[in-house]
Amino acid sequence: MRDYKALLEAGFYAQIEKLQENDHKGDWDSTDIGNVVSLLRDEVEELTQAVADKSYRDARREAADVANFAHMIIFVCNKHPREKS
Repeated sequence: MRDYKALLEAGFYAQIEKLQENDHKGDWDSTDIGNVVSLLRDEVEELTQAVADKSYRDARREAADVANFAHMIIFVCNKHPREKS
């Protein structure tokens, strides 16, 4: 059986660490979704490089960044009315 709680808890702590490191940066409340997607692509490249370098420490940090940017996209989308399929 999949342990969703353990999975999300591990990600949560890594994400909080990265958000706190970047606390000096602006808020994402009014961020343009296109800009966030571009930043997400950059983070995926950094994650890919960390994995290629076999650096679990860096891969964990970059994966947290990827997750944070993905959550920012969800945050922005939730602020807008849902479109019809």
